[in-house]
Amino acid sequence: MAGRLDEAGLNPAERDLLDYAELITRAAHSSRAEDVQKLRNAGWTEDQISEAVYIIALFAFFNRVADAFGIPSQDYLLTGRLTP
Repeated sequence: MAGRLDEAGLNPAERDLLDYAELITRAAHSSRAEDVQKLRNAGWTEDQISEAVYIIALFAFFNRVADAFGIPSQDYLLTGRLTP
């Protein structure tokens, strides 16, 4: 929850995927073929990579819609609550 990926006990393939998720979230337009190839080399399949991109894009979409309509954050990560 704190975003300290180096302390999260991730294996190298998981870390590569999360690094790619950050790239897509922050600057999808700068993704290159080499970025996707790195995921393939780490063992991720085409279907898994595609699904990750779809999920990342959906979260970005939902966040932008919520922001556009002024929906306040629920702060679930800050409160530790998973339900309202």
